[in-house]
This record gives sequence, structure tokens and C-alpha cells, in this order.
Amino acid sequence: MSELPGIGRNGLINSVRRLSGGTNPGYRKVSSSASFIAGQVAALGSDANGNPVLEVANATSKKVVGIFFCHKTSVFYQPVVCEAQTFGAGENTAFVVYLNHANLKSGSIVVEDVNGTDYTVTTDYTVNTTNGTITRTSTGFIGATDTIYVTYMYQDMSLTGIDQTLGSGCAATIEDFGELATLVYDTSVAYSIMAKLYSDANGYLTTTSGGGAVVGYVTKVPTVDDPELHFKLSINNA
Repeated sequence: MSELPGIGRNGLINSVRRLSGGTNPGYRKVSSSASFIAGQVAALGSDANGNPVLEVANATSKKVVGIFFCHKTSVFYQPVVCEAQTFGAGENTAFVVYLNHANLKSGSIVVEDVNGTDYTVTTDYTVNTTNGTITRTSTGFIGATDTIYVTYMYQDMSLTGIDQTLGSGCAATIEDFGELATLVYDTSVAYSIMAKLYSDANGYLTTTSGGGAVVGYVTKVPTVDDPELHFKLSINNA
């Protein structure tokens, strides 16, 4: 008798992990309408009765309290950093390359040359997020045999959604000062050591400020071999 594979009820493993410090209150109520995965930025809002509830931070939020340490979602995304693909090699054609994954997260894709210079979407290439393909334009700067390096997030279809706030109505968070490692961040921006981190419009860590709180500082940048982003959690809502 064969054994069926797991259905992924543990969610995305190690989407965020604590390296040092930090506290995990676990008592804060969560908004019933919120949807998030561990590693996204948590803000404090209020429900219809004025009671404090956790919600996903946005790019302008000054109410950041920490990082979510549990899941409440129907889908999971994984990051890929600098995946190398060569036009005209293997299954790729002179105009189309096929990434290792499909179902890409819109807005998460960056295409670079060997020197780390970004190509321009529409001008140099187009993306099919459903099929996971990059098509170079005939008038752009990408050649028919060039190698490109693609950073993106993709939906992991092997993992089923999970709501770890059921029953208690509370969400675990990591708060106060500490150092964390995460697979949940904006892949469309560059990271450098000690760069300031903010929340983007969807609660993902990013280096682009929209006027919101500083969440922390980068201590290790993601790489092709190790896509984790390390950062010092140091929230400043001023």
C-alpha cells in the first residue's frame, strides 16, 4: 500500500525565522479580513468596535508592530534570486526563455544582464506570469544567445493554504529588537548591507520608502545560492 504525499498543511517552512532576540507576544487579536504569511509586516489597526487588531502593513503605515510569525492565507509564494537562463539553449528559443517556475507574482520580476544591470520591461522584454516565460523584444538590448538573470516570486502549488489563527482569533508576531531571516520580501528591488527596510503596499519588506515606518536594516542580502534576507528588526514609527 502506497503512502500519499503530504498536502502541505504546515505552510511555507522557514518563511521567517528568528536568529536572535525578539519577542513573540501571541496575544494580539487579528483582523478577520486580513490575509498574510509569516514574514510579512504587521501593523496595528482597529475593528468596527474600536478594539486593536493586527492587519497587514502598507507602504505608508506608521502603525507597524512587528513581523507576522504565522500564516493566514490561501496561497504561498517562494523567492528565486538571479536564475540564469540563456536564449537559444536547451528548451529556450532565440526569443523565449522558460523559467524554472510558473505562476509568477505580478510586479516581482527583475531581469538583469551579467553585470547586474536591469533590462527594461516592455522595451527589452515582456513577461507571461502564468506560464513563467520571458520574451525578448526584437528592438531591445537582449541578444538571441544572451544569458539573463531573473529574480522573481512564484506561487508554490505544492502548498495548500492554511489559517493558523482559527480558534484563538490571535496571530503570533515577532516584535521588539532582534535579527531575523526571511524568504518573504520584495524581489523587484536591490538590497545592500545596512540598507533601511520598509513595508511595501502589500506588507512585504522592501528598500523603497513610501513614507511608512522603518522596519529594520539589512544584515545579509539574498543570493542565488541562499535566497534568505537577513535583517535587524528595529521599528521606528516616528
